[in-house]
Amino acid sequence: MRKSFRTLIIGVSAVALGFAGSAVSTAGPERAADLPSDVVSAMQRDLGLTAEQAARRAAQQDDADRLDDVLKGRLGTAFGGAWFDSDSGRLAVAVTDAARAGEVRAAGARAHVVRHSESDLEKIKKDLDSLAGRAEDDGSRTRPGRAPSDAVKGLTSWSVDPRTNAVTVVALAGRSEKAVAGLKKYGDAVKVEYTDVEPSTTAFLDGGDVLYYGAFGGGYCSTGFNVRNVSNGLRYVLTAGHCGPAGTAVYGYTGAQIGTVQSAFFPTYDDALVRVTNTGAWTQGPWVDVNPSQGGVVTVSGYSDSPVGTAICKSGVTTKLTCGVITAKRQTVTYTGGQTVYDLTRHSACVERGDSGGSNYRNSGTRTAEGVTSGAQLYLLNGQYRCGQAVGQPNVSWYYPAAISLPYYQSVYGVTLW
Repeated sequence: MRKSFRTLIIGVSAVALGFAGSAVSTAGPERAADLPSDVVSAMQRDLGLTAEQAARRAAQQDDADRLDDVLKGRLGTAFGGAWFDSDSGRLAVAVTDAARAGEVRAAGARAHVVRHSESDLEKIKKDLDSLAGRAEDDGSRTRPGRAPSDAVKGLTSWSVDPRTNAVTVVALAGRSEKAVAGLKKYGDAVKVEYTDVEPSTTAFLDGGDVLYYGAFGGGYCSTGFNVRNVSNGLRYVLTAGHCGPAGTAVYGYTGAQIGTVQSAFFPTYDDALVRVTNTGAWTQGPWVDVNPSQGGVVTVSGYSDSPVGTAICKSGVTTKLTCGVITAKRQTVTYTGGQTVYDLTRHSACVERGDSGGSNYRNSGTRTAEGVTSGAQLYLLNGQYRCGQAVGQPNVSWYYPAAISLPYYQSVYGVTLW
């Protein structure tokens, strides 16, 4: 399939999601029987699942993701958010109108009656984003942000949490009293959690294979997904924006140059395109490495923007293949140094330095691209920065969503997943 060349990363072609009928899966493990053994092993290790449970969950998540889009549109202002409930294997949906709970159940989801609509909670998040300096986005990515206000000083992240029906704000203990006091005006629509650790970008990442920036053997990141413009034949790699600016030369694990960074965005966003000019040295396709940079691959097709509770796996040059669960969507995160990125997806897979830019995908019956690794909450252990599980803490990691990156780069460069 890949000749004698080392495959760089992954590719995909966008697929529209349709839905007909209930979200409850009646399919057994055979529906996801093509899960590679490496991926099944990672899900067993990181999520505590048997092989049979991993396959069944993959099918259930496919169903839940389709139903999420349907019910959000159908419920309108009564929609309070949704998440995948791993205990029941079904989508859970919050509604502000008790009279519509039956409608949710009839569609195959679990209903939860709540006080706040998702749209009302998003307005609070928008207030905080504005205080952090976010500019109104016209789709061009050219509008500069502003300096953050002291009103969010000491707040490290925030996002709408459908499970608690609130905007969850994470604050630095002992360094955020003024900002936390300012949140009281939102009442029970805001929930505050405290941490002693600031988020940091994972610096150099792999979406499968290593990307060296500036020189072979220098600073490195990971590749995310292979993309291409089918009309003109140009090839690219989607990765993280914080790895290096436009114009930087990029090399692969063999020492051969790959190309240069075509476009990069960080902070505010965290994605980039590497233009692959040395096409004779690198074979690309719809693949993600499960043991970077020398292991086997899985095939990814299409991209998704899955709900909270969905199991995902990520591939990166440092921690290789690890799996976790989406714990927040569209989260605003302020990294060390005061660099704020918006719309990140938070998850619980182990991520460390060097994994930046690496591929994150939903490991369901059909593996779909979810995004490229952005950063993590890391802990210093024996001179190295490690993910939470290394020190007995929960893993807190983030990726920048493919559902935002790919439409933008398609509009500007005409690219699609492989």
